[in-house]
Amino acid sequence: MAFTIFPRKGEADKKHWIRFGIRTGLLLALTAAVLILHLLLEEPWSRWWIDGILLLLIWGAGFTRFQIPEGFGWGLLALTPAAHYLLVELLQPHSRDIFPNMHWLNFGFYYLAFLFLFLTCYRKSAIAVCIGTVLCSLCGIANTAGWQFRSLPILPWDLNSASTAFSVLKSYSFTFTHLFWTVLLGMVCLAVLGFRMPVRSYAKPAVHFSVSAVGAAALIGFLFFLQTDAVFTRFGGYRYLFTPGVYYERNGTAVGFLSTLHYLNVSKPEGYDAASLQEMADQMDPPADQKDDLPNVIVIMNEAFSDLSVLGSFETNMGYLDFWNSLTENTVRGNLYVSVKGGNTANTEYEFLTGDTMAFLPAGSIPYQQYIKGEMPSLVTWFSNLGYSTLAIHPYQASGWSRDKAYPFLGFETSLFYNDMRPVYASNLLRNYYSDASLFRYIRTKYEEKEAGKPLFLFTVTMQNHGSYDQEYDNFSPQVTVTGTSGTGARRLSSYLSLIRETDLAFESLVSYFAGQEEKTVIVMFGDHQPNDNVVRDILRLNGMKATEEELDGANRYITPFVIWANYDIGEQYYEGVSVNYLSGILCEAAGIPLTKYQQLLRDVQETYPVLTAHTVSADGTLYFSDKLNELSKAADSPLKLLQSVQYNHLVDRNNRIQAFFD
Repeated sequence: MAFTIFPRKGEADKKHWIRFGIRTGLLLALTAAVLILHLLLEEPWSRWWIDGILLLLIWGAGFTRFQIPEGFGWGLLALTPAAHYLLVELLQPHSRDIFPNMHWLNFGFYYLAFLFLFLTCYRKSAIAVCIGTVLCSLCGIANTAGWQFRSLPILPWDLNSASTAFSVLKSYSFTFTHLFWTVLLGMVCLAVLGFRMPVRSYAKPAVHFSVSAVGAAALIGFLFFLQTDAVFTRFGGYRYLFTPGVYYERNGTAVGFLSTLHYLNVSKPEGYDAASLQEMADQMDPPADQKDDLPNVIVIMNEAFSDLSVLGSFETNMGYLDFWNSLTENTVRGNLYVSVKGGNTANTEYEFLTGDTMAFLPAGSIPYQQYIKGEMPSLVTWFSNLGYSTLAIHPYQASGWSRDKAYPFLGFETSLFYNDMRPVYASNLLRNYYSDASLFRYIRTKYEEKEAGKPLFLFTVTMQNHGSYDQEYDNFSPQVTVTGTSGTGARRLSSYLSLIRETDLAFESLVSYFAGQEEKTVIVMFGDHQPNDNVVRDILRLNGMKATEEELDGANRYITPFVIWANYDIGEQYYEGVSVNYLSGILCEAAGIPLTKYQQLLRDVQETYPVLTAHTVSADGTLYFSDKLNELSKAADSPLKLLQSVQYNHLVDRNNRIQAFFD
């Protein structure tokens, strides 16, 4: 091998030194970055020997003209897909939990994908390796961010949410570990070495393109194979997508992602018949007569609002839900089971506004973005039919979760977002988000502006308590602390509980205001989900748990509180556990608002299955994981079977939608 510091005879000196300068600058910058990271991460030198070896390989490949003999080059190229697979999995938590047989399927995908790249980049294996390295790095980083920010991996339908994710990214701090940088350095090393093992195809173009077509067909065929049950029956894969984190951990990132693609569409329920549903709807009792004194209804779906005491006992230096817990008179309240944790706010929103349940939809899917493509009956349209004016408020980007499209489809007359509230936005922030106190004052303003004598249905989704909880702010000083916690986990928990306390104080002010109003008004507030796993780990540990993935995904992680309060007499009631798809019916009954036929059906199902979410289902007083749902739905006369068909008609079979269920 020959060093390239000096140009070869006949080589243009100027071009050589330009290339040499660029190459030297990049390598020096990379080396400096590794040294700085070592100092910042404060890792002992003994843990950086792998990084040193990788740097030496990169320097050697960058400053020598050595070429790996073609025979060895084929061997190294054959190992490249496997190396990329292992590096991507090292970035993911619990990568050692992958089932043995699933390694082979993951290897199969990587080898077929790299073969396709190699054949596509005709006679340019180095480019194929570089493209593969870049793609693997981006996918690995994105999935790692998903785990950190919401305790879940990236699912196919999350690609529809990319703009939403980027809009809140500035509020999160990515944790850069030593392993993370070592993996990225390994990716760089593979890309650089790719230029030192050029493997060429000597076949004629006609032969080469024929082989390329066969390779592409093999890759496509393999992707179709991953959509079949053989992945689970023959290879022993983990099939329960209701826990996406465990699904990826057992099946591997590539197979986990690709095998869920067939869930992008909702399957028709067995025995589904729209004509039979129409006949049933015609025979049901019509909604009760409309009353003249319908109350105003204000619904607040509060971002990440929860009472973490459902996870175990812990002691704080001050109360954080004092007013919330004091509400008893003219109040309906309880534990609300939701389908998500740490994120995917829009799914709780969808379940409340439509009455549909995520239990019958692909795990992790986002109906707002995947299925709602046109006008759809909802609680909003029902209130409109009853004479309400309907208003939606969200103090953030209109495009988040495609709300700017979903809200009109669901029937809202008016939708207000960040741009509409901008004149009062900047001066009303808590951290980087519009505070609940300010938003609740805004609600009061909209109530005062409404048409006299016309009831108002106002639905708002807050932002104050949105993650992350790591950063420090000039306009927010956490006050609530948890005894027995310390370090980063304690700081996150303190920030979160302090934000919940701010919500409690703001809610007290809102209730006090409407308690003095003459118009009958009902206020509903509930949490969309609990915060991500990083916030709650210390609570589990304080209660003797190890905060394993299974413990972090327990049923109690999907509980948020709800309250229905009125400024007039309503019957008090407490629900030990009910899912959010039933909440609109509970609201209407408590407020004396007529129920649609769909709400009547939901009420009947609720009696037997009070909890019905993407994660849990309850029957006979026992709470099961949602894999029990298939068994419970098999009986021909099962109310779950009927409900699934009605929901399919509501959401998917738009051409045969039975309007009688919703009018």
